[in-house]
Amino acid sequence: PEQRELLARGGVSHLFAISGLHLGLIFFLLYDLARQLYTRSERLLLWAPAQRVLPLLLLPALLFYLLFTGNALSTRRALLMLAVVTLLLSRARQTPPLKLWVVCALLFLLWEPLLLFQPAFQLSFAALLGILALTPRWLRKLTTRNRLWRYPATLTLTTTAATLSTFPLVLLNFHLLAPAGILTNLFAIPAIGVLALPLGLAGLLLLPVWQLGANLLLQTCAGIIHLTLFGVEQILLLPGLQGVLLYPPPQVLFALLLLCAALLLPAHDRGYQKARGMLLLAALLLVLLPSILFKKHLTVTALSVGQGDATLLSFAGGHHILIDGGGTQSKHFDIGERLLAPALGFLGVQSLDAVILSHDHPDHRQGLLYILRHFPVRAFWSATSPAKLHPELTDILRRQNIPTICPPPGWSQPDLGFAETLWLFVPDQMDVNFNNRSLVVLAGNGNDAVLLTGDLEQSGLAQLLKTPLPRSVNLLKIPHHGSRNSSPEKLLQRLTPQLVFMSLGKKNPYQFPHAEVIKALEQRQIPYWSTAADNSLKFSTNGSGWQATHWNQRLFR
Repeated sequence: PEQRELLARGGVSHLFAISGLHLGLIFFLLYDLARQLYTRSERLLLWAPAQRVLPLLLLPALLFYLLFTGNALSTRRALLMLAVVTLLLSRARQTPPLKLWVVCALLFLLWEPLLLFQPAFQLSFAALLGILALTPRWLRKLTTRNRLWRYPATLTLTTTAATLSTFPLVLLNFHLLAPAGILTNLFAIPAIGVLALPLGLAGLLLLPVWQLGANLLLQTCAGIIHLTLFGVEQILLLPGLQGVLLYPPPQVLFALLLLCAALLLPAHDRGYQKARGMLLLAALLLVLLPSILFKKHLTVTALSVGQGDATLLSFAGGHHILIDGGGTQSKHFDIGERLLAPALGFLGVQSLDAVILSHDHPDHRQGLLYILRHFPVRAFWSATSPAKLHPELTDILRRQNIPTICPPPGWSQPDLGFAETLWLFVPDQMDVNFNNRSLVVLAGNGNDAVLLTGDLEQSGLAQLLKTPLPRSVNLLKIPHHGSRNSSPEKLLQRLTPQLVFMSLGKKNPYQFPHAEVIKALEQRQIPYWSTAADNSLKFSTNGSGWQATHWNQRLFR
């Protein structure tokens, strides 16, 4: 994981994946060697030019490399384009590179239309489009330059073109801005592509017949890789080049796509200049209009995080509070990084006024660790004192300098500076059952209010029901993921909610929600939703009734 992060922040991940760049470098190395042999024969030169014959002869070797390395999509794309170019050259024909790009992309999509949604397809074709559209335009100004200047300038401009054309797609799929790539690729591309890759492949080919020579080649390859990674590490130490994680909302991503499209249009054509102006105007409107036209009211978003709990409260004025973050004990899948952070970005959340931990269990705490590290958070609220929280959570709060606040027992109203209709309830913190220590949140707007009950079970709910609620509630989150141990019948009888929802995982090992809970809801004819059956849920109100939607085909519907 540490190496993957280093490569991503250094902007050189493409060199350590099986890619079209590798295949292109191997092709040019083989072509150069073959051309030197070919041009020594006068008979061959009189028969046909080298550029017509040699690419055709090299295709089987490139096909072997494709199959040998796993048939990666970007390598398939490169081989297809090389094959088309080879056929054109063999017939003494030429075609504009952009037309070739369009034909190859169309062939891939005709064969498998769903490739359009795969990051490998998007990034491979977008990077190539940027290089084909921008690099020749920029390189015209370098034709008179000294040859020593031309190489680094060409490599820098090519990397810049690929970076600009893939920028929105990298943010969409990986949420990372890596400015160091402009510098690191200057030495990483020749080091890996021209030295390490051929040495490594030669070592593998020699291994069955000459182990000593193969080991020497592979060790040299390893040394070059280590030196390259060391250079990337040093570049990342420079100010402003460390890499930034960004989670922009959809309209910003689409605006960036429009900006890239405007940049890729030809520069000197008057018709294209008008199209560029329209694209720039559309991008500006996409960024500005949502905040002007749509006034946000109280919204409750129950995020689907599997068997766990994560709920976002959004208030007018762009204020947000995250309650719990889901989580698993797995070291290979971080709920916060893979699910929560992208979801918050999609919802337009760039900072949090507060993070609330209902109780310190992994399925509520673990996903918050990533969020607390990577999002600005004004305050952390928990019924458990900081000294008794999980050490990893305590360490992050200390490192990020996030104030930790423990509300008093019973009902209290925190001073957040914007939400006067938010209350917290803290039950007895000496209960042997941690679930019964869950902090309860109540938020309201006009005639509507929601009650979020954490994992309270019988004794915790008894405490809650003994104390008068600050106001009436008509949206209820069923406690403890729909467990019968919470005996929610009393809560339903007391509150008579209009809508109910549950946060739980599909086919979870606890068999939540229990049949008794569903029966109690159906007897009272209360509509209910669950993240297991309906994915992420959104309940919005302007003060006169809740509007319920759920995640369906990339939108809340």
